[in-house]
Amino acid sequence: MHGGDIYDFAINNNTTISGILDFSANMNDFIRVKNLTLKREYIENYPENNLSKYKKILACDEFNSDNIAIVPGLTPFIHSFMGSIKGNVIIVSPVFTEYMKSKTNGKKILIPFNILNRNPEILKNYDFETLFLVYPDSPTGQIMNSNSLLSILEISMKKNSTVFIDESFIWFVNNRKINERDLIEKYHNIIIGRSMTKVLSIPGLRLAYIVSNPDRISIIENNLEPWRINEAALLYISSHVEDLSHIAKKTEVERKYLIKSLANKGFNIIGNPQANYITFKLPKNIDGYKLKAYLAGRNIMVRILDDYNEFGSNYIRVNVKRRIKNRILINALYYYGGTHD
Repeated sequence: MHGGDIYDFAINNNTTISGILDFSANMNDFIRVKNLTLKREYIENYPENNLSKYKKILACDEFNSDNIAIVPGLTPFIHSFMGSIKGNVIIVSPVFTEYMKSKTNGKKILIPFNILNRNPEILKNYDFETLFLVYPDSPTGQIMNSNSLLSILEISMKKNSTVFIDESFIWFVNNRKINERDLIEKYHNIIIGRSMTKVLSIPGLRLAYIVSNPDRISIIENNLEPWRINEAALLYISSHVEDLSHIAKKTEVERKYLIKSLANKGFNIIGNPQANYITFKLPKNIDGYKLKAYLAGRNIMVRILDDYNEFGSNYIRVNVKRRIKNRILINALYYYGGTHD
């Protein structure tokens, strides 16, 4: 399962795509997607293969361009990278469904986020080639304690193991505690993945980038296919990428509003969300499937977490949006809760 399936939703609920209020996919709602016009030459020719200037745009002042490899979305890279691993893989759970679906030659070992966050030293007991950590995690939006993260990197480096940190939603975290550039310089066993589709709200263009030390980036790029980024995505980032520093503060304001509003209505917030999504548990008197159907009748999509082993149909994840949209969701939940006690 995955959020954002607006096409089936529109058909099943006899509505238009433009009429859907999608809280199921965690896109940035604080940025306006701009129109994009493709000239004929961009369609009838192969896309550009020299990505140097686009690396500089994505690197900004945070990384050097030789620390970056551009890929057509983080999901295909995860599947490809996971498939190249021969040894055991540690996955910090809960985690995006893509990690569970990806094939690997080794054994997958799941370690709960809370356990590893409290005691990263347990990694000394495991033999693993790669560890995957989503930061902030999915679906609760929590971030690993910085001291625990450093311990994970230290232990993994001594084992000659790689740590892959999925930072798809890092732009929504206010007051970030780690400096990724310092980590890249100190730890040669780290790979960071960042999805641009979330923060730029362009999932249809499929764009992400990988960050690591230059030697590893060279190896990664040698294994990537040519013409991998379509010209529309390249054109968009060359003219529409803007300063994203304000996104985290705006997200934090609306996240606090949603958390307070949901808690006031009897919904139990899970963990300490730091991203642009919130997971909450329903009261015992509310059935998750019935609530989802009720909201669908009002053209509101939410993500029910029945495919997560750690959660179930009484857990729902929602995207943090602008206030006008958040109010619509809260009012719908209030009416449902008020009439189904």
